[in-house]
Amino acid sequence: MDIELLDLDEKKRFDVKLQISLYNTAKKVMREDKKQDFEIYMRERIVKIRKILNLDEGEIRIFENGELIFEVRK
Repeated sequence: MDIELLDLDEKKRFDVKLQISLYNTAKKVMREDKKQDFEIYMRERIVKIRKILNLDEGEIRIFENGELIFEVRK
């Protein structure tokens, strides 16, 4: 499903962007010795994004001003 952030209310937009930022930060600082922990944390961020957007499953593509900023593939 494609989501444009500008179509969401301000709170949802903030919450989604926060979770994306946390996901990207975890991906950036991931250490090999803690890789499994980081992957669990990153999956939790995806679950929270799905909850905020009321999406159960499937692909997600999130856009901001038409630019793809986050993608979850099946």
